[in-house]
Amino acid sequence: MTVQTVRQMKLIAFSLSSRTYQKKLYSLLMKNILALFKNFMHPAGIAGIIIAALIPFLIYLAPNVGEKEFIRVLDLKLPLPLFLVQFCSMVILFGFLFRDFRSYIKEHLPPKPFIILTVLFALGATLFAGSQIEARHRVQSDESVFMAIAQNMYFNQTTGTCDEGEFEKGKLNCFKDSDSFKTKGLSFLYLLGMPFFGPDLHWIFHCELAMLFFAALLLFFAIRAWTSDDLMSALTSILLFAQPTVLFQFRSMSVEPLYIFLSALSLWVLKWAFDRNTLRHWILCALVLGFFAQTRQETVFCFLAFLVVALPKILDKKDLKAPAFFVTLSLFSVPILITISYFQGYGFQGGQYSAHGHFIENLKSNWEVMTKPLSDSGLLANPFLSSFNWLFLLGLVILAALVAKELLSKNYGTNTKIAGFLLLYHIQTYMILENVSGDFNIEINQRYALVMMPTMAFLAAFGIRKLLNVAYFLAGKTNLQNDFKANFAVTLILSVIVCGNTLGYKESFNKNIMYNRNHLTTEEVEIWKWLNQQPKKPRLFVYGRPWHFVAYGQSAIHYNRARQISKDSLQSLIQKYDGEVYYIRGLDCWDSKTYHAKAVEHRIPTTCDIFEREVKLEDVYQVLITRNYWVTIKKISTRRNYDPEKLFAFGFWQGEPSTQTFIFNSSEYFGTKAPWKIRFTLNGDSIYAKPYQAGDYSDTLTGPVLKPGYNKLEADIYDSTTSESVAHIENYRFFRFEGALELSQMQPTAHKQAWGNLSRNASVEGHAFTLNGKKFTEGFGVHASSETHFDLQGKFERLTAIVGLDEESLCSDGIAYKVFGDGKLLYQNPNVTIGKLDSLNVIVHGVRELLISTDSLSNKNCDHVDIVHPTLFPSGKVDLKSEVK
Repeated sequence: MTVQTVRQMKLIAFSLSSRTYQKKLYSLLMKNILALFKNFMHPAGIAGIIIAALIPFLIYLAPNVGEKEFIRVLDLKLPLPLFLVQFCSMVILFGFLFRDFRSYIKEHLPPKPFIILTVLFALGATLFAGSQIEARHRVQSDESVFMAIAQNMYFNQTTGTCDEGEFEKGKLNCFKDSDSFKTKGLSFLYLLGMPFFGPDLHWIFHCELAMLFFAALLLFFAIRAWTSDDLMSALTSILLFAQPTVLFQFRSMSVEPLYIFLSALSLWVLKWAFDRNTLRHWILCALVLGFFAQTRQETVFCFLAFLVVALPKILDKKDLKAPAFFVTLSLFSVPILITISYFQGYGFQGGQYSAHGHFIENLKSNWEVMTKPLSDSGLLANPFLSSFNWLFLLGLVILAALVAKELLSKNYGTNTKIAGFLLLYHIQTYMILENVSGDFNIEINQRYALVMMPTMAFLAAFGIRKLLNVAYFLAGKTNLQNDFKANFAVTLILSVIVCGNTLGYKESFNKNIMYNRNHLTTEEVEIWKWLNQQPKKPRLFVYGRPWHFVAYGQSAIHYNRARQISKDSLQSLIQKYDGEVYYIRGLDCWDSKTYHAKAVEHRIPTTCDIFEREVKLEDVYQVLITRNYWVTIKKISTRRNYDPEKLFAFGFWQGEPSTQTFIFNSSEYFGTKAPWKIRFTLNGDSIYAKPYQAGDYSDTLTGPVLKPGYNKLEADIYDSTTSESVAHIENYRFFRFEGALELSQMQPTAHKQAWGNLSRNASVEGHAFTLNGKKFTEGFGVHASSETHFDLQGKFERLTAIVGLDEESLCSDGIAYKVFGDGKLLYQNPNVTIGKLDSLNVIVHGVRELLISTDSLSNKNCDHVDIVHPTLFPSGKVDLKSEVK
């Protein structure tokens, strides 16, 4: 399109508005578009466009014509060689273009004060993130998949996720790899660093900080190259990299930070190619865009924006620029095209949070999440600053108004071009919100915001620039953009305000508001805290998500694979690792309530329970994860050939304290030739030990005296040659000797509680009592705060009980409880926490009204209080049958 033609179109647009001239304008526009596409009409152009179109078409078609397995093989084998060719091509091309690059930089260099300001900000943001935000993953299974792919790339030259494997003698023996809908670009970058930094990929967190610094600078230079506006360019970068969610993500090594870096790089390279307009420049641009596509599946949908900008240049004449650009872009987009093809129709989430059909709904809910005010504790409720979002909205409204003005005046200027580019670019945003359940109420989805935030930062800076221009004009000045000193002064002031606002939320960064609600990432952090304290040596881990360990260069297998190993093979494995074989009971082994309600995962608690019965384990480490579940690490000793839970079980047992005798029965067991013995104790006092025998039997024992109330009978089976415990069984039974009575059998005269209902002989959620890992069957469960009243009629002397927080819900920060008798405080404990039981033993002589009250501490959630084995002992022998309901 010549300069003269453009002038003719502008003249028509500005001076004429009749239908006739509108038709002439349309005709002229179509004529020039057709003239551009005529430049395709040469052998190389035709061949290029056919090849470029055929590549994605055939890849997407293949699974639909029975070739899905072929696509799967390609997904595992093809990306790595393509990446290597792509990377080498970029390096070689850049080498050829280096002199031109240096010249171009000098031609478009911003003023030094703006460069210094942006460099200082980028350095400050990097230092702040590195010192104030803990380095840890945001979405554990996502990040570890990228790392496990990198391990497979490095050791086995395949791009599947290594789900299970062993590292030995400088190799990774991957027992199981799988396809992943994750992109492969980030994994390839890890691969490039592994020869220098090693397979323990903890070094990636340091690289992420370096990426933060360069991404902030690159975005500044990219916007500056296109707009020549120093203020708007610097402010775009500063606004973006002052956002909490951006800083958090750059400390997590997720793929979205790479997306920001490559989006800025793509914009800058596009401008370089646009201005120089040579074959080499456009091929380099296509190579960069092809790698940009490997950040997220949806990124390929932003290509249309780049193509619309590139077309007038690459089709200005009949040469090789257009076919080379299209073929290069299509060929090096193949890795992500294969992944999209293989997983087409795959449902990532289900139920009420499934994808498809929720675009407008997601936009609305996401805006609410991103503008949510502070939490009650003064921390950010979500990692977004409301001010940033309102500035973005202001800029969007201003841009829309300016575009409307241009359209009405038939002058399709810069603002219309900006709007058109952004609309085409954010087709990918639509694809995310529509097809990947992009609801930010799901915390792990908040990372998707980084796809939109560079544009939001640009529009925020755009709106500020336009308002400043208006203010400058009203002050009697001509143009703020041409007043360098005022321009820089305003930029400096705004930068200080933006940075000061972010620094004001320092506590939110320190307390990891974006990470501490994700149980899997916290689980990983706690496991590595323990592991980093151990001597460095080869270890093997048995874990529900073994690729988490493989990702860091640690050998790991799944519970199911470990269960299939024979006893002799397991012993060989233990010897091979010099005893360093560990079982980890993590999140997957627990109840689904430990997960976010919107996550769709598969739990495997049954597998964990079975494995723990089949294998002899030694306790090593235990930690409570965000007050939701325990992570336990145990060393594997050997495989059992019996089920310890079935070796012995108490039947009905009875007795009288006067005769000091009682009768018991054993039940189902596995016979064994091992020299085992069984030892019995009553209420902690030893009765006797005898050889363990097979079969049901009963016996009469003499020794310790049965007591009124709850009695605990224990059977301990042990190996008489090693004294090692084989199984330990406990059983409780209440005896109403001397008028002792279970308080839980009395009907409360009054009761109230904060949530749920009083539950007799079960927790507040109706489960068997679980306190400190032990099961109890009798008592009552409430939810703090609560008040439970009983009428004792002055007939009792003493009350005993065990009080604790039930482990069905571990997110409580503790409770306080008190016992009152006729309004007088008899006992109190101000802090009962998970894993700590309180033994209540209080005198209630003459008390008529008994009140047991519980209170929450700072956190009101999960305060599931169990009062187990509550026993009343009377002051004399009285008939209490009428009291029992």
